Amino acid sequence: MEQEKHKRPEKKSKTLEEKTDEWIEKAESFIDDTAEMIHNSDPYRKVGKQIDKSTQSLLKKAGRWWGKMSK
Repeated sequence: MEQEKHKRPEKKSKTLEEKTDEWIEKAESFIDDTAEMIHNSDPYRKVGKQIDKSTQSLLKKAGRWWGKMSK
């Protein structure tokens, strides 16, 4: 009788596959949250704008060169 009082209830152990799925979900959630924080940051926006300006400048120069070559 006393043994039954002190006995701990058995926990249902999770399978390795269930644990792996939980870890994958946590990792994906962490990656998504971090990516969103990066995309919303000011440095990321500034770099994006600078890349757009640089790309436009290069395309304009390429257009001028193309016009000179085709004549």
